[in-house]
Amino acid sequence: MADSADLPTLLADVVSRGGSDLHMIHGIPPIARIAGEIGALPYPAMSSDVIYRILEPYLLDVHRGTFKDEMRVNFSHTIQDVGRFRFNLYMSLGTVGATIRVIPTKTYPLSSLGLPPVVGNLAHRRSGIIFVTGTTGSGKSTTMAAMLEWINQTGRPGKVITIEDPIETLFKPCRSIFVQREVGVDTPSFDIGITDSLRQDPDILCIGEMRDAQSIRAALLAAETGHLVLTTLHTRDASKTAQRIISAVPNVDQDAFRDQLATTLEAVISQELLPRADGKGQVVACEILIATSAVRQLIRENKIEAMNDAIQAGAQVGMISKDASIKYLLLKKMITKEVALEHMRNPEQLSR
Repeated sequence: MADSADLPTLLADVVSRGGSDLHMIHGIPPIARIAGEIGALPYPAMSSDVIYRILEPYLLDVHRGTFKDEMRVNFSHTIQDVGRFRFNLYMSLGTVGATIRVIPTKTYPLSSLGLPPVVGNLAHRRSGIIFVTGTTGSGKSTTMAAMLEWINQTGRPGKVITIEDPIETLFKPCRSIFVQREVGVDTPSFDIGITDSLRQDPDILCIGEMRDAQSIRAALLAAETGHLVLTTLHTRDASKTAQRIISAVPNVDQDAFRDQLATTLEAVISQELLPRADGKGQVVACEILIATSAVRQLIRENKIEAMNDAIQAGAQVGMISKDASIKYLLLKKMITKEVALEHMRNPEQLSR
Protein backbone atom coordinates (compact mmCIF):
# COMPACT_ATOMS: atom_id res chain seq x y z
CA MET A 1 0.00 0.00 0.00
CA ALA A 2 1.18 3.50 -0.77
CA ASP A 3 2.27 5.92 1.94
CA SER A 4 -0.29 8.47 3.04
CA ALA A 5 0.27 12.09 3.96
CA ASP A 6 1.88 12.98 7.27
CA LEU A 7 -0.38 13.42 10.26
CA PRO A 8 -0.39 17.26 10.38
CA THR A 9 -1.47 17.33 6.72
CA LEU A 10 -4.28 14.83 7.32
CA LEU A 11 -5.56 16.62 10.39
CA ALA A 12 -5.32 20.04 8.76
CA ASP A 13 -7.49 18.67 5.95
CA VAL A 14 -10.07 17.38 8.43
CA VAL A 15 -10.14 20.71 10.29
CA SER A 16 -10.46 22.72 7.05
CA ARG A 17 -13.50 20.62 6.09
CA GLY A 18 -15.15 21.23 9.46
CA GLY A 19 -14.72 17.60 10.46
CA SER A 20 -14.93 16.20 13.98
CA ASP A 21 -13.01 12.93 13.66
CA LEU A 22 -10.32 11.21 11.61
CA HIS A 23 -10.44 7.40 11.31
CA MET A 24 -7.32 5.49 10.29
CA ILE A 25 -8.02 1.81 9.51
CA HIS A 26 -5.74 -0.75 7.89
CA GLY A 27 -6.45 -1.32 4.22
CA ILE A 28 -8.59 1.73 3.42
CA PRO A 29 -8.02 5.47 2.89
CA PRO A 30 -8.34 7.78 5.90
CA ILE A 31 -11.95 8.56 6.77
CA ALA A 32 -13.36 11.82 8.17
CA ARG A 33 -16.63 12.47 9.97
CA ILE A 34 -18.10 15.78 8.83
CA ALA A 35 -21.47 17.07 10.10
CA GLY A 36 -22.20 13.62 11.49
CA GLU A 37 -21.50 11.72 8.24
CA ILE A 38 -18.38 9.73 7.33
CA GLY A 39 -16.55 9.81 4.02
CA ALA A 40 -13.15 8.95 2.57
CA LEU A 41 -10.45 11.59 2.21
CA PRO A 42 -8.47 11.82 -1.08
CA TYR A 43 -5.43 9.86 0.10
CA PRO A 44 -4.13 6.32 -0.54
CA ALA A 45 -5.17 3.34 1.54
CA MET A 46 -3.14 3.03 4.73
CA SER A 47 -1.39 -0.05 6.08
CA SER A 48 -1.08 -0.89 9.76
CA ASP A 49 2.65 -0.10 9.61
CA VAL A 50 2.01 3.31 8.05
CA ILE A 51 -0.60 4.18 10.67
CA TYR A 52 1.74 3.34 13.55
CA ARG A 53 4.71 5.04 11.93
CA ILE A 54 2.95 8.40 11.54
CA LEU A 55 1.48 8.24 15.07
CA GLU A 56 4.51 6.92 16.96
CA PRO A 57 6.32 10.29 17.21
CA TYR A 58 3.37 11.68 19.21
CA LEU A 59 3.47 8.93 21.86
CA LEU A 60 5.12 9.44 25.24
CA ASP A 61 6.97 6.48 26.74
CA VAL A 62 4.04 5.88 29.09
CA HIS A 63 1.69 5.72 26.08
CA ARG A 64 3.95 3.23 24.29
CA GLY A 65 3.99 1.06 27.40
CA THR A 66 0.21 1.19 27.77
CA PHE A 67 -0.30 0.34 24.10
CA LYS A 68 2.08 -2.62 24.37
CA ASP A 69 0.41 -3.96 27.53
CA GLU A 70 -3.25 -3.17 26.84
CA MET A 71 -3.39 -2.94 23.02
CA ARG A 72 -5.05 0.46 23.28
CA VAL A 73 -4.15 3.92 24.56
CA ASN A 74 -5.79 7.34 24.84
CA PHE A 75 -3.87 10.60 24.80
CA SER A 76 -4.12 14.17 23.56
CA HIS A 77 -1.67 16.33 21.69
CA THR A 78 -1.41 19.83 20.24
CA ILE A 79 -0.04 20.02 16.70
CA GLN A 80 1.41 23.44 15.97
CA ASP A 81 -0.61 25.55 13.50
CA VAL A 82 -3.23 22.78 13.21
CA GLY A 83 -4.98 22.32 16.55
CA ARG A 84 -5.45 20.08 19.56
CA PHE A 85 -6.63 16.49 19.20
CA ARG A 86 -7.69 13.49 21.27
CA PHE A 87 -6.18 10.20 20.10
CA ASN A 88 -7.45 6.65 20.58
CA LEU A 89 -4.95 4.08 19.29
CA TYR A 90 -6.17 0.46 19.21
CA MET A 91 -5.71 -3.00 17.68
CA SER A 92 -8.23 -4.60 15.32
CA LEU A 93 -7.75 -8.03 13.69
CA GLY A 94 -4.08 -7.79 14.57
CA THR A 95 -3.61 -4.40 12.89
CA VAL A 96 -3.15 -0.89 14.28
CA GLY A 97 -6.02 1.58 13.97
CA ALA A 98 -6.72 5.03 15.34
CA THR A 99 -9.55 7.49 15.86
CA ILE A 100 -8.56 11.12 16.34
CA ARG A 101 -11.10 13.64 17.64
CA VAL A 102 -10.76 17.36 16.93
CA ILE A 103 -10.76 19.37 20.17
CA PRO A 104 -12.01 22.92 19.59
CA THR A 105 -9.11 25.37 19.75
CA LYS A 106 -11.30 27.89 21.52
CA THR A 107 -13.78 27.45 24.32
CA TYR A 108 -17.22 28.39 23.06
CA PRO A 109 -19.35 30.71 25.20
CA LEU A 110 -22.29 28.90 26.77
CA SER A 111 -24.65 31.27 24.95
CA SER A 112 -23.30 30.10 21.59
CA LEU A 113 -24.04 26.40 22.21
CA GLY A 114 -27.81 26.73 22.12
CA LEU A 115 -28.19 25.71 25.77
CA PRO A 116 -30.70 27.54 27.99
CA PRO A 117 -29.44 30.23 30.42
CA VAL A 118 -30.14 27.98 33.42
CA VAL A 119 -26.96 26.04 32.55
CA GLY A 120 -24.89 29.12 33.40
CA ASN A 121 -26.74 29.48 36.69
CA LEU A 122 -26.05 25.84 37.53
CA ALA A 123 -22.33 26.33 36.88
CA HIS A 124 -22.27 28.91 39.68
CA ARG A 125 -23.48 26.44 42.31
CA ARG A 126 -21.02 26.12 45.19
CA SER A 127 -21.37 22.39 45.86
CA GLY A 128 -23.07 19.25 44.65
CA ILE A 129 -22.68 17.23 41.46
CA ILE A 130 -23.79 18.10 37.93
CA PHE A 131 -23.85 15.44 35.23
CA VAL A 132 -23.50 16.25 31.53
CA THR A 133 -24.73 13.19 29.66
CA GLY A 134 -25.27 11.94 26.14
CA THR A 135 -24.05 9.41 23.63
CA THR A 136 -20.60 9.52 22.03
CA GLY A 137 -20.27 12.62 19.85
CA SER A 138 -23.14 14.50 21.51
CA GLY A 139 -20.97 17.46 22.55
CA LYS A 140 -20.52 16.63 26.24
CA SER A 141 -16.88 17.72 26.31
CA THR A 142 -17.71 21.01 24.56
CA THR A 143 -20.45 21.76 27.09
CA MET A 144 -18.21 20.89 30.04
CA ALA A 145 -15.43 23.12 28.70
CA ALA A 146 -17.88 25.98 28.16
CA MET A 147 -19.19 25.64 31.72
CA LEU A 148 -15.66 25.70 33.13
CA GLU A 149 -14.74 28.76 31.08
CA TRP A 150 -17.98 30.45 32.21
CA ILE A 151 -16.90 29.81 35.80
CA ASN A 152 -13.41 31.06 34.95
CA GLN A 153 -14.71 34.30 33.44
CA THR A 154 -17.70 35.09 35.65
CA GLY A 155 -17.62 32.94 38.79
CA ARG A 156 -16.12 33.49 42.19
CA PRO A 157 -12.31 33.13 42.36
CA GLY A 158 -11.35 29.54 43.07
CA LYS A 159 -9.26 26.49 42.25
CA VAL A 160 -10.40 24.02 39.59
CA ILE A 161 -8.90 20.54 39.35
CA THR A 162 -9.65 18.47 36.26
CA ILE A 163 -9.08 14.72 36.01
CA GLU A 164 -9.28 13.56 32.41
CA ASP A 165 -8.39 10.66 30.10
CA PRO A 166 -6.92 12.36 28.18
CA ILE A 167 -6.73 16.10 28.89
CA GLU A 168 -8.71 17.90 26.19
CA THR A 169 -9.22 21.66 26.52
CA LEU A 170 -6.33 23.59 28.08
CA PHE A 171 -7.51 26.44 30.32
CA LYS A 172 -5.78 29.73 31.09
CA PRO A 173 -6.37 31.26 34.52
CA CYS A 174 -8.67 34.26 34.82
CA ARG A 175 -10.84 34.27 37.94
CA SER A 176 -9.96 30.61 38.53
CA ILE A 177 -6.68 28.74 38.69
CA PHE A 178 -6.48 25.32 37.03
CA VAL A 179 -4.67 22.09 37.82
CA GLN A 180 -5.20 19.59 34.99
CA ARG A 181 -4.28 15.93 35.56
CA GLU A 182 -4.31 13.10 33.04
CA VAL A 183 -5.11 9.51 33.98
CA GLY A 184 -2.13 7.28 33.24
CA VAL A 185 0.28 10.21 33.13
CA ASP A 186 -0.37 12.31 36.26
CA THR A 187 -2.54 9.90 38.28
CA PRO A 188 -3.12 6.12 38.08
CA SER A 189 -6.93 6.23 37.89
CA PHE A 190 -9.98 8.46 38.13
CA ASP A 191 -10.86 7.40 41.68
CA ILE A 192 -7.31 7.92 42.98
CA GLY A 193 -7.14 11.26 41.19
CA ILE A 194 -10.41 12.36 42.80
CA THR A 195 -9.31 11.22 46.26
CA ASP A 196 -5.95 12.97 45.90
CA SER A 197 -7.63 16.17 44.71
CA LEU A 198 -9.54 16.49 47.99
CA ARG A 199 -6.18 17.08 49.68
CA GLN A 200 -5.29 19.84 47.21
CA ASP A 201 -7.75 22.53 48.37
CA PRO A 202 -10.09 22.52 45.34
CA ASP A 203 -13.29 24.47 44.91
CA ILE A 204 -14.40 22.66 41.76
CA LEU A 205 -13.61 19.21 40.38
CA CYS A 206 -14.12 18.35 36.72
CA ILE A 207 -14.05 14.59 36.14
CA GLY A 208 -13.80 13.67 32.48
CA GLU A 209 -15.88 10.53 32.84
CA MET A 210 -17.09 8.24 35.61
CA ARG A 211 -16.48 4.68 34.43
CA ASP A 212 -16.79 2.51 37.53
CA ALA A 213 -18.22 2.28 41.03
CA GLN A 214 -14.98 3.50 42.62
CA SER A 215 -14.92 6.77 40.67
CA ILE A 216 -18.66 7.30 41.23
CA ARG A 217 -18.25 6.82 44.99
CA ALA A 218 -15.27 9.20 45.06
CA ALA A 219 -17.13 11.86 43.05
CA LEU A 220 -20.21 11.75 45.30
CA LEU A 221 -17.96 11.99 48.37
CA ALA A 222 -16.30 15.06 46.86
CA ALA A 223 -19.71 16.65 46.29
CA GLU A 224 -20.84 15.66 49.77
CA THR A 225 -17.84 17.37 51.37
CA GLY A 226 -18.69 20.77 49.91
CA HIS A 227 -17.18 20.82 46.41
CA LEU A 228 -18.85 21.43 43.06
CA VAL A 229 -18.29 18.40 40.83
CA LEU A 230 -18.86 18.44 37.06
CA THR A 231 -18.70 15.11 35.26
CA THR A 232 -20.03 13.16 32.28
CA LEU A 233 -21.79 9.85 31.70
CA HIS A 234 -22.74 7.99 28.54
CA THR A 235 -26.47 8.01 29.29
CA ARG A 236 -29.33 9.44 27.25
CA ASP A 237 -31.46 11.11 29.92
CA ALA A 238 -31.84 11.90 33.60
CA SER A 239 -33.66 8.72 34.61
CA LYS A 240 -31.09 6.48 32.92
CA THR A 241 -28.34 8.52 34.59
CA ALA A 242 -29.79 7.86 38.04
CA GLN A 243 -30.29 4.17 37.21
CA ARG A 244 -26.72 3.85 35.95
CA ILE A 245 -25.24 5.45 39.07
CA ILE A 246 -27.30 3.44 41.54
CA SER A 247 -26.75 0.13 39.72
CA ALA A 248 -22.98 0.64 39.94
CA VAL A 249 -22.99 -0.58 43.55
CA PRO A 250 -24.18 -3.91 45.04
CA ASN A 251 -27.86 -4.19 45.98
CA VAL A 252 -27.02 -4.21 49.69
CA ASP A 253 -25.51 -0.72 49.38
CA GLN A 254 -28.11 0.86 47.11
CA ASP A 255 -30.37 2.43 49.73
CA ALA A 256 -27.49 4.40 51.24
CA PHE A 257 -26.18 5.22 47.78
CA ARG A 258 -29.57 6.56 46.67
CA ASP A 259 -29.65 8.81 49.72
CA GLN A 260 -26.13 10.07 48.95
CA LEU A 261 -27.09 10.80 45.33
CA ALA A 262 -30.32 12.52 46.41
CA THR A 263 -28.36 14.72 48.81
CA THR A 264 -25.58 15.73 46.40
CA LEU A 265 -27.27 15.89 42.99
CA GLU A 266 -27.72 19.39 41.58
CA ALA A 267 -28.65 18.74 37.96
CA VAL A 268 -28.48 16.43 34.96
CA ILE A 269 -27.93 18.04 31.55
CA SER A 270 -28.58 15.48 28.80
CA GLN A 271 -27.94 16.45 25.21
CA GLU A 272 -28.09 15.20 21.66
CA LEU A 273 -26.87 16.74 18.40
CA LEU A 274 -29.42 16.86 15.57
CA PRO A 275 -28.79 17.73 11.91
CA ARG A 276 -29.75 21.29 11.04
CA ALA A 277 -32.51 21.85 8.52
CA ASP A 278 -30.20 23.94 6.33
CA GLY A 279 -27.61 21.15 6.22
CA LYS A 280 -25.00 23.37 7.87
CA GLY A 281 -23.87 21.29 10.80
CA GLN A 282 -25.76 20.25 13.90
CA VAL A 283 -27.80 21.80 16.69
CA VAL A 284 -28.18 20.68 20.30
CA ALA A 285 -31.38 19.36 21.84
CA CYS A 286 -31.23 19.05 25.61
CA GLU A 287 -33.04 17.77 28.66
CA ILE A 288 -32.41 19.46 31.99
CA LEU A 289 -33.32 17.99 35.36
CA ILE A 290 -32.80 20.18 38.42
CA ALA A 291 -32.67 18.49 41.81
CA THR A 292 -35.64 20.05 43.57
CA SER A 293 -36.86 18.62 46.86
CA ALA A 294 -39.44 16.61 44.90
CA VAL A 295 -36.77 15.12 42.63
CA ARG A 296 -34.57 14.26 45.63
CA GLN A 297 -37.50 12.44 47.22
CA LEU A 298 -38.10 10.44 44.03
CA ILE A 299 -34.48 9.28 44.13
CA ARG A 300 -34.71 8.29 47.81
CA GLU A 301 -37.91 6.33 47.17
CA ASN A 302 -36.43 4.69 44.05
CA LYS A 303 -39.19 6.15 41.86
CA ILE A 304 -36.75 6.87 39.06
CA GLU A 305 -39.34 6.30 36.34
CA ALA A 306 -41.27 9.34 37.66
CA MET A 307 -38.39 11.70 36.82
CA ASN A 308 -39.81 12.41 33.37
CA ASP A 309 -43.03 13.68 34.96
CA ALA A 310 -41.00 15.81 37.37
CA ILE A 311 -39.19 17.41 34.45
CA GLN A 312 -42.50 18.19 32.74
CA ALA A 313 -43.75 19.84 35.94
CA GLY A 314 -40.53 21.75 36.61
CA ALA A 315 -40.50 24.27 33.77
CA GLN A 316 -40.83 27.21 36.17
CA VAL A 317 -37.50 26.37 37.83
CA GLY A 318 -35.69 25.87 34.52
CA MET A 319 -36.28 22.21 33.76
CA ILE A 320 -36.86 21.22 30.16
CA SER A 321 -37.77 17.89 28.58
CA LYS A 322 -36.02 16.58 25.49
CA ASP A 323 -39.32 16.66 23.60
CA ALA A 324 -39.92 20.32 24.54
CA SER A 325 -36.40 21.18 23.39
CA ILE A 326 -36.96 19.42 20.06
CA LYS A 327 -40.35 21.11 19.57
CA TYR A 328 -38.66 24.49 20.13
CA LEU A 329 -35.99 23.70 17.51
CA LEU A 330 -38.73 22.70 15.06
CA LEU A 331 -40.70 25.88 15.79
CA LYS A 332 -37.58 27.92 15.02
CA LYS A 333 -37.15 25.91 11.80
CA MET A 334 -33.70 24.77 12.91
CA ILE A 335 -34.56 21.10 12.30
CA THR A 336 -36.98 19.31 9.99
CA LYS A 337 -40.18 17.63 11.11
CA GLU A 338 -38.73 14.26 10.07
CA VAL A 339 -35.77 14.76 12.42
CA ALA A 340 -38.09 15.86 15.22
CA LEU A 341 -40.31 12.79 14.85
CA GLU A 342 -37.29 10.50 14.79
CA HIS A 343 -35.79 11.82 18.02
CA MET A 344 -38.78 12.69 20.22
CA ARG A 345 -39.74 10.34 23.04
CA ASN A 346 -43.44 11.07 22.41
CA PRO A 347 -43.75 12.26 18.80
CA GLU A 348 -47.53 12.48 19.11
CA GLN A 349 -46.92 15.73 21.02
CA LEU A 350 -46.27 17.47 17.71
CA SER A 351 -49.98 17.39 16.97
CA ARG A 352 -50.84 19.18 20.21
